[in-house]
Amino acid sequence: MSKVLLEAQDLHLSFRGVKALVGVSFSVSEGDLFAVIGPNGAGKTSLLNVLSGLYKPQRGRVSFLGEDLATLSPQERVRRGLGRTFQNLELFRGMTVLDNVKLGAELAVGTYTDLLPKASVEWRIRRHAEEVLDYLHLSPYRHAPAGALPYGLQKRVEVARALAGRPKLLLLDEPMAGLSLEEKQDLARFLLDARREWGVTLVLVEHDLKAVLELSTRVMVMSYGEVLYQGEPAGVREDRRVAEAYLGRSA
Repeated sequence: MSKVLLEAQDLHLSFRGVKALVGVSFSVSEGDLFAVIGPNGAGKTSLLNVLSGLYKPQRGRVSFLGEDLATLSPQERVRRGLGRTFQNLELFRGMTVLDNVKLGAELAVGTYTDLLPKASVEWRIRRHAEEVLDYLHLSPYRHAPAGALPYGLQKRVEVARALAGRPKLLLLDEPMAGLSLEEKQDLARFLLDARREWGVTLVLVEHDLKAVLELSTRVMVMSYGEVLYQGEPAGVREDRRVAEAYLGRSA
């Protein structure tokens, strides 16, 4: 069996009486592409915010590689290997694409270079960032301000910055939102390659049901903060509660 990387147990989160998460439990194993789907307001982004440390649940536990994350800040979680992208772009728009990705690369390279000369560290960071840009076909834009790129390329830059941190597990919050069909296909290919070639385990929050069913190894469906379904992608369409809450029909 694959090693469990991430485990959530009985997560509860509410805001002024509005329940965002209600007893959410699941685990993600090494090599998974674990998809989280559901209608607007289902609690998907709130869940990622709890996992990444932006929100603190009123009840429940999150562990990563067996370590309880309760006392760890978002930055400390990233250093442990838990990466994150955001639904709304969080790029430094005035900085170049290369400099944005170098910020992620510093997390991966800097950990092992405390005793090296500064020039050597900077060279390693840049080399790693350039490798990621080349991998995601972003090298031609390396010196362009990130904010000047088309939206689809900005989305790819954010994924590049997250991958540059060499995460063991990457949380992706609707990375395909607002992309054309061709851009979605390109990003899907990059993510699958990263999973296969770099060993990155993925948790994908996404609205595109077709993409989810094609890409994922396991699926969790949420509605109003609760888990309706967990299991194989093929079972999503057959589940009655999912059909009513997410697909808008009776099974």
